[in-house]
Amino acid sequence: MTIVTSYDSPDIDGIACMIAYLELLHASGTPTKAVYYGDLGLEVEFVKTFTGYFPVEKHSGDYDPGDRFILLDTADPEALEPTIPPEHVAELFDHRELVFTEQFVNAKKIIELVGSCATLIVERLRAQQVTPSPNAATYLYSAIVSNTVNFKNSVTTKRDKDAADYLRALANLPDDYVEQMFRSKSNVSADNLYEVILQDLSIKTIGGTRVGIAQIEIINLELTINKLEGQLMEALNRLKREEHLEYFFFSGIDLLEGYNVLLTIDEKSEAVLSKALHIPRQPRRKTEAILMRKQLWPNIEAIIRALKQ
Repeated sequence: MTIVTSYDSPDIDGIACMIAYLELLHASGTPTKAVYYGDLGLEVEFVKTFTGYFPVEKHSGDYDPGDRFILLDTADPEALEPTIPPEHVAELFDHRELVFTEQFVNAKKIIELVGSCATLIVERLRAQQVTPSPNAATYLYSAIVSNTVNFKNSVTTKRDKDAADYLRALANLPDDYVEQMFRSKSNVSADNLYEVILQDLSIKTIGGTRVGIAQIEIINLELTINKLEGQLMEALNRLKREEHLEYFFFSGIDLLEGYNVLLTIDEKSEAVLSKALHIPRQPRRKTEAILMRKQLWPNIEAIIRALKQ
């Protein structure tokens, strides 16, 4: 069996790629199923409800020894479901600069720096002359819009825009669809703040050191941070402690205004972020433009590796 999957608790990009690639393989007659591991975020739940379509199973337990895997929106073995052997991965797609492809010794690797992994899958579908269903097109369009912050962030490419135009023509979406989706993922409160941050927490081991970057993408970012400042600090400290992180960074993105608020909760992390971004040291900083987490990782990794030499 071919298993299409992504990283632990995938976001809309990972889920969209899984759904579309499932359709691609079904079109070729390949026995395939799509599975996810972990939890789903507010944005995925919105698209799931909007379409009424979710051909992805939640998985637990072991896989069969003969299963082969296709990884979408990740090339990091630490982010996978623990029961997936990296040597059983046959193909992987990712759109990040910081990847760990050397551990996938048998995989065909497609790593290209576009705004959304969904763009790579759209291009594969079109090359194979497979048209995604309207529901799959809705997922893919949502992923591209989400990852590029409605085409406002600096990682957006012409390929992302072309893919989105193609998908929009296939999906039956209302004019205010993007605003609806962004508002759905902005329902952050004291009650769910910890879970929202945990769902989009990325952890990597760099030179034997555990490093985390939490990212949330909402509207009214500064208002929310100011209102929930105490709960936010408590959640970040709890996550740093529970996940045994030596360095920990928080990045909030305002979806409508197009800026970040970057936070650190300890002096070591503050110093690393200062060097990584060539900015003065301070625990909280607002950027003028959007900076995505995948842009932060390579600089942070370089500084941490240099400190360990």
